[in-house]
Amino acid sequence: MNTFNLKVLLVLLLLMGANGCSKSPLTQHDWGEGIENFAPARLLSNADGRYNHWQSIARVKVDEGRICSGSLIDTRGANDDRSGPAYVLTSGHCAKGNVGRFIVNEPASGQATFNFFRDTTPQQKNYPITRIAWSTLRGQDIALLVLDRTLGQVMNDGIQPLKVASHALTEGTDTLVVGAAVDDFIQRSACPQEHRAGILEAGWVWVDQISNRCLGVINGISGSPLLNRYTNEIVAVIGTTTRDSGQSRCSISAPCEVIEGMPNKAQDTNYSTPANGLDTCFRGGRFVGDREPCVLGPVSEFGSKYGDHFLKQPRDEQGNYLPLLWEHRFSSNQPFFRFKYTRTAENCADIRDYSEVRTTDSGGESELRYELRQGPGLYFLCVMGQNHQAGPPGKWDARNARIFWRWVLAEPAQMAPVFNITNRGEGVYSVAPSQVTPDLDVAGHQYKIGTSATIDCQQAEGYKQVRPPLLDFEVDTSDGEKKICLKTVDMAGNPSPVIDFRLPDAAP
Repeated sequence: MNTFNLKVLLVLLLLMGANGCSKSPLTQHDWGEGIENFAPARLLSNADGRYNHWQSIARVKVDEGRICSGSLIDTRGANDDRSGPAYVLTSGHCAKGNVGRFIVNEPASGQATFNFFRDTTPQQKNYPITRIAWSTLRGQDIALLVLDRTLGQVMNDGIQPLKVASHALTEGTDTLVVGAAVDDFIQRSACPQEHRAGILEAGWVWVDQISNRCLGVINGISGSPLLNRYTNEIVAVIGTTTRDSGQSRCSISAPCEVIEGMPNKAQDTNYSTPANGLDTCFRGGRFVGDREPCVLGPVSEFGSKYGDHFLKQPRDEQGNYLPLLWEHRFSSNQPFFRFKYTRTAENCADIRDYSEVRTTDSGGESELRYELRQGPGLYFLCVMGQNHQAGPPGKWDARNARIFWRWVLAEPAQMAPVFNITNRGEGVYSVAPSQVTPDLDVAGHQYKIGTSATIDCQQAEGYKQVRPPLLDFEVDTSDGEKKICLKTVDMAGNPSPVIDFRLPDAAP
């Protein structure tokens, strides 16, 4: 062998070694077709069959759920068994779930529409959804829907299922998001995978969420597969985004990452629930989520008397923070439980540092008490159900921990009221204060109206509550300029700054 050929062989061997058993960069197929990372999402056409490999990405409608996307997944296994049901992978919030419970093998109705491209409407393929094999919003945002056909029957119609990745991707790996927005058809965008985090969105706490900043993640993209760009395997399911979420934090459509009690809202960031390892949850083409080694973890149900999620931070006469007592009651269908308190959401998914086994109160409710001593910010109570008293928790038990939370807010609230003004004509204006969670409670707004000479915004007298259900108020300037005073409280009741403005001068 000459020197040149030997050098080429050594280079190829080094490339293979750097990439394990995967294909080398010289032979990888780019399912993104050269699209640049962070390029705008692009609608795809498939009349010529160019994207037949994504016919299996569907528009999903579950009755009592939402309009989302989803993927027909490959459950054949090593024996190429196609006799089991056809399963569609999507987000838990796309099915009819809630934060407190799992849905396991329950009847459902709805429809999955495949070949959902902008130029293939006549060739679309519709299949009824008959059951929900698994759905949860607890710790994860993921669901498996069952169609009224076998996988083999759907494949005979020309729809090829997508494989689920067996291993997680590393940060920086190139990915694709392929799905359909509510008012559109299948689109594709590209970006690298970024960090993982535990996030809080309203009452939901999701752990081990994979972040990215692909463009085009809007309503309807929930449930879409996050694909390995070079294998076309599903690595995660798109769940939520902070894009276009305004100033609110940790609220509906405005998730935040929580580390050491501090919420961080990463701008223009999407989050997805990992799907790798779901192949371990099928036997003979059928879902067996309650058996080892399925990565979904065991099911346990919890009920709770929530109390106030937002708490006002007390202080002593010198202004120092005083501890708060968090008393929490919950019920469970498991005879035993473990728990831990943490200020980092992601820690709930780690089986380390949980308590010793406790016996669930046979009277119906167990109670835990904990002093919040570290000042303002978020606190989490993670509770794992357990069906045995002896022995350690299972590997995946913490993945489905019930996570309760409290957010301690200190006085004074820092944000001034935010509002919109609408001109109703003839000198009448409507003022609509805005909700900004947790800083501004829209229902807590108070106002008073007068002239600059007769009204003092710092005096408590004369304030009125905004009117339900619209939570707005009207200002009539037909007899001259008006001064408006406006104030509110944060979600814990701490007072906001008081502002004033004049109409019609402040009108847009």
